[in-house]
Amino acid sequence: MHARRVFSAAFAVVVLASAPGLALDEEPKPIDASAAFERLKSLVGTWEQREGENVFVLTYRLTANGSAIVETYGPGTSFEMMSVYHLDGDQLRATHYCAAGNQPRLVLDREASSPEALVFAFDGGTNFDPATDMHMHEGRILLHDADSITGEWTGYMDGKPSGTHSFVLSRVKD
Repeated sequence: MHARRVFSAAFAVVVLASAPGLALDEEPKPIDASAAFERLKSLVGTWEQREGENVFVLTYRLTANGSAIVETYGPGTSFEMMSVYHLDGDQLRATHYCAAGNQPRLVLDREASSPEALVFAFDGGTNFDPATDMHMHEGRILLHDADSITGEWTGYMDGKPSGTHSFVLSRVKD
């Protein structure tokens, strides 16, 4: 009788593991660009990172009848920068308007992304040579919960990574 229970339990595990969408080792499915855009829309508002007396502010707002999201780093400061996210068919794209005077373009890497981590890959740009000039080259937005996110953005110089800036941000309650 014990052998029958062990066999039944093992059989159940094999059946569950082979069922579509229930595999124990199944890779997460890539996120669709529209779903990623909706996740970004949920960030609309003001976010901040506090380190002692220093406060870094980042804002998200919708524009163009909800078809674009404007992310502003350090609004009103001398180093203010922005990125604009929008859908382009089945792709989510962003253009970063940098304080360095260049405009790197990024595209959502759907294979590397998930609902909790939006990964953006370099897709060209204007006003710089990516082989030699400093520019933002890739990044991730980690969506921890409704009130906590992390932005990780990697700059490139001379065609290779030159450093990653991370911002751990909390939503500012109105």
